[in-house]
Amino acid sequence: MSSRRSLILIAAVVVGAVAAYALYTYIGGIEDEANQNAERVRVYKIVQDIPKGTFGDEAFAQGMIEEDVIAREFRPATAITDPAQIDGLVAISDLAANQVVVSNQFVPQATSLSTFSSLLKNNEVAITISIDQVRGVAGLLVPGDFVNILVTPAASLENPPPPNGQGSTDVFTEPARYLFQKVQILAVGQTRRLEPGETAATNPDGSPVTSTSSGMLTFALPADAAQKIASVPAGSFYLTLVPRDYQPEPLPALDVGAPLPGEDPSQLTPYGPDGRPES
Repeated sequence: MSSRRSLILIAAVVVGAVAAYALYTYIGGIEDEANQNAERVRVYKIVQDIPKGTFGDEAFAQGMIEEDVIAREFRPATAITDPAQIDGLVAISDLAANQVVVSNQFVPQATSLSTFSSLLKNNEVAITISIDQVRGVAGLLVPGDFVNILVTPAASLENPPPPNGQGSTDVFTEPARYLFQKVQILAVGQTRRLEPGETAATNPDGSPVTSTSSGMLTFALPADAAQKIASVPAGSFYLTLVPRDYQPEPLPALDVGAPLPGEDPSQLTPYGPDGRPES
């Protein structure tokens, strides 16, 4: 009776092994068919998000990159084949998990640093002016703000005041005019406007740039606009801060012979006779 049970047990084990082998062969056949018998090749895959600026060798050491295999047809042409290919290089941007590591994702550290000129678009140039806090919105301006640029040349009194004391020639002795509207500030002092994804401006050595209220403002402008700004005497600029959705519109030169707005029933306040609208 005991021998019979042993034989049954052995038979069951054999049947199980045969079934397992058959299942393995069947699954393998399905995989081969699904992959069209594709050749499998080695790649290196990002398994954990890699922050911008991380060294390639550090990413390997910290387990952010692991070896994997994929079908040859899916391996990118620039996929690295050896960890040494990115040794000493840094991630040029934040790299998300579940992607194959390619050579152009890691570059020399000097190349990865953003240059100031990279902030200029469409053949723009950068130009800097110096302005005091009274004329520069009390030093409240920050990189990325938009301003209107007025110029206040020396007063011209060629046109005498109208009869009977009417007009404002004696008040508007330095009539301001709009040189440009809605100009974007690229930098205040050495603090520049941040690019999308950046959380702080840095120096070339990677250290943070310290904010400054030096009164030095740098604008991003077309070359001809920069030429006009450079042609205005220093100390003649006056800036007004405007919102991002500000819509520029033509503004005529100031009529210095007109009554003061506060004496005009149709004006009275800067916003019209009814005052500033409620927000």
